[in-house]
Amino acid sequence: ISGSGPKGRILKGDVMQFLKDGKAVIDKQEKHAAAPVITAKPPTSVARPSADTETAFLVKSLESSVLRRLGELELAKRSTTVQVPADKLDRLIKANRSLSDTAFAVRAAALALHQVPLAKDGNVRVGIAVEGAKGPAVFEIADASTSSVLELAAKIKDAQKENPLASELPAVILAAEGVYTPASLPLGSSVLVVGKPHKVVSAAEASAALDSALSELTGGAAKKTAVSGASAFDVGVIGESPANAAFVGKVKGFLSNPELLMF
Repeated sequence: ISGSGPKGRILKGDVMQFLKDGKAVIDKQEKHAAAPVITAKPPTSVARPSADTETAFLVKSLESSVLRRLGELELAKRSTTVQVPADKLDRLIKANRSLSDTAFAVRAAALALHQVPLAKDGNVRVGIAVEGAKGPAVFEIADASTSSVLELAAKIKDAQKENPLASELPAVILAAEGVYTPASLPLGSSVLVVGKPHKVVSAAEASAALDSALSELTGGAAKKTAVSGASAFDVGVIGESPANAAFVGKVKGFLSNPELLMF
């Protein structure tokens, strides 16, 4: 474009004339920036655990309970167990709250040891095992055979507070259910386990209850069945001594007549 203004300046008229003469070429094709192409991502699928993973998790969650149950079955095989009536013992403990079934069991075990020794070296000591950080911890109850159950109850409380561990394993160790496993059983000692009281149903009572249930299922009237309400607890001894059966029989005799252990 030639300018007609002062010093060659391009004026508006110069531009209009240039366009009128058709000397300008206008690019009518608009240039647009290419819009970015957005590719839709496929939905993310949540990874599901494989069958092997689920099986492994199930086995892991059941492992502890299965091992515990297997341990209980193994201990049951090694145990000689008797059933002891619980009514007399229960009445004595309710009459005197300072007494405990543990004190009666310790006294019964100590007296039974003098009549049926289990250790070849003449060991007649009795101890109690409690759960410890590194396995069962055993403390001895001194003079268990010559102490009354009242004295033994006090000794047991003091021993649990002071926790004087036995220097040598007693011949009989009283332990609650679950304290010992087959792998942690003490060598050379017998373990006495006293279970919790449970209701006892005789064969006649069980048969009558079954007849009543069958009668009700077949449309007949339910028969009233009387339950004695007697209770008992299991006492088992675990060990390798051939005299275990005779020993636990003596323990049963003492615990069936707990009033004889009072003094």
